[in-house]
Amino acid sequence: MSSVLIAKQPILTQTQSLYGYELLYRSKTTTEEWNGDLATIEVMINAFLNIGIDRLAGSSTVFINFTENLINQELATHFSPEDIVIELLEDTPLTETMKMKIQSLSDRGYRLALDDVTPLLFSKWQEADMIKYLTFIKIDFLGTPDNNHRRELARAIKLTDPNIILVAEKVETIDDYEEAKQLGCQLFQGYFFMKPKVMESREIPSYYLAYVKLIEQIDETEIDLSKISNTIKKDLSLSYKLLKLINSPAYRRMERIKSIDQAVVLLGQKEIKKWLYVLALRESLQHSQQPGIDSLVKSSYYRAKMCENLAKQLIPHLTQEAFLVGYFSQLPIILHQSLDQILGNLSLDGCIEATLKGEPSSLRDIFQLVMAYEWVNWEEVDQLTETLNLNKTMVFEAYQKANQWVNNVFQLADTDTVS
Repeated sequence: MSSVLIAKQPILTQTQSLYGYELLYRSKTTTEEWNGDLATIEVMINAFLNIGIDRLAGSSTVFINFTENLINQELATHFSPEDIVIELLEDTPLTETMKMKIQSLSDRGYRLALDDVTPLLFSKWQEADMIKYLTFIKIDFLGTPDNNHRRELARAIKLTDPNIILVAEKVETIDDYEEAKQLGCQLFQGYFFMKPKVMESREIPSYYLAYVKLIEQIDETEIDLSKISNTIKKDLSLSYKLLKLINSPAYRRMERIKSIDQAVVLLGQKEIKKWLYVLALRESLQHSQQPGIDSLVKSSYYRAKMCENLAKQLIPHLTQEAFLVGYFSQLPIILHQSLDQILGNLSLDGCIEATLKGEPSSLRDIFQLVMAYEWVNWEEVDQLTETLNLNKTMVFEAYQKANQWVNNVFQLADTDTVS
């Protein structure tokens, strides 16, 4: 499983209470070639899907850097204006196209911050008449080392637009902090308060073909949600991300999730399409796929389908719950997290949770039989087969069909990788 890193640096008010965080890309490899587009996309995927924005920032405002290319591609418009502050980099060129994009974002209610502002950069934006579209200007204390220049800059900003929120960034000493307050800065960020805190999680590899299929399906005039959910079921990574997303504060609902079908309906076409676009964009920028098929992920697919096959014969009204029991049973090992922590990130039905915890449930014996078959524990297989009033042929057929389904899923993934 790949490791997921992201850093957050707090942005504080004058009373040093938390206002928000700037989210920053981090990588374990120091030799990695910098790609600003991919860095922003990784930050968004890791923040909202892998780690969870509620765990990362709670209800606080998040600032995320956007490159010229991602502004032109209108990536930010896939999120609501309340989700993020769009931080425009200092090297953003003020072409006519870019100026129109920035104006459009502002008109649609997005909050824009200009990063690393020096007197020269401010003059450039002022001459282009673009200051009026900004909500925040971040004064770069390291980039403007002369305090007289910083004072003139702050005064010029306020004369141009008194509603601009001044953010003092790269504040490294108590003197910087005191000066920033005197300049009229309302928000503060820098090593004086806290260095960026790196958070780490794990990501399940996705099996490639699902993105292409789903984007095709979701763009059809007549949306078939059952087709969409069937495609998602063939990708453990997407399934987990979907259920984790629906359990975040922005989407959380009272009912517990019993199936991928239910989650697809509750989340809705627009939200699914947004994240498919972001995930597919990352794939196109990476130009590489994770080699091989992890045995734990493959085991999850097998368990899911065999649980479903057995449930069809014994308790057909619980087939979708049975699928999710098997599907998510390997997540503690895959993600290096406790089962309780994982279940806390998902809003699963009580029967699914009880089965995964090994507690009494309608699905416990079915799940135990599936695992006994996987572990080649024939004594337990015979015992559970008898307990469930099945025969060996029925169990073998359920196993055989599960294996055929798994092989088909991964053959398609391998074919897509080769092509």
